[in-house]
Amino acid sequence: MNRAIPQGLAALLLILAPLARGQTFYFSDGRKASLPEARIVGETIKLPLTLDGGASGEVSLPISSITRLDWPAPAGLAAAEADLKAGRPADALKTLDALVPSQEVFRDITGSWWPKATSLRVEALARLGRDVDAEVALERLRRSRNGADLVDRSALTIVSTLVHTGKIAQARERLKAINLAKADASILAQSDLINARLLQVDGKTEAALLSYLRVPVLYSQQRDAQPAALLGAASCYRALGMTARADAMINTLMERFPDSPEAAQAKR
Repeated sequence: MNRAIPQGLAALLLILAPLARGQTFYFSDGRKASLPEARIVGETIKLPLTLDGGASGEVSLPISSITRLDWPAPAGLAAAEADLKAGRPADALKTLDALVPSQEVFRDITGSWWPKATSLRVEALARLGRDVDAEVALERLRRSRNGADLVDRSALTIVSTLVHTGKIAQARERLKAINLAKADASILAQSDLINARLLQVDGKTEAALLSYLRVPVLYSQQRDAQPAALLGAASCYRALGMTARADAMINTLMERFPDSPEAAQAKR
């Protein structure tokens, strides 16, 4: 049975109709179609058809017959990422709550932005302390066909939030379940940050410092991880009585990432 098209998707399609060339659907039978010629009704997509003699008609295909999409990244994704980086998870969540339903019907199709948007939503929910909702969103991502590469990243986001909120035992337990054997540089950098924080909690300041310093040394291209690594290293240097090095780390943070939440924190 076809379900009614989600309101968010209907609104998005209306907005994107003038940009039809940007959204192209490729079907298993070799056809392709773009908006607004293609109409989405529930879980079917209706394509225009020209019959012999010039008559026109329409053919209906299930959305499941779409093999991939060419769908430019929605502007809301960049806005949500910017809000998360700036420490505004509530604003990010508001944007993502409008965006995720618009991609729901395409969630298992290559080219859909649903996995990426859902991954960002996990982060926003976790940072707002909505642990249960974050876990539900993560499980949906885990079950999607195209979200596998984002699952560990999202799971680490939850672990990081647990550490920040003092739920150390839960953080350690969840961290054990994440397989880092084939992780990319961004995930490994995030893992080092989490391990550093856990070592600090255990009072192992020198080991924590080394873990923080791994990020700028081994993963210098992962810019998003640098501010937290620099601030964390500074806190370790200060705890070890190495004030000059701590100040140098803070200066580097201020110079390279002046607009980061960590820079604002360092000023306090």
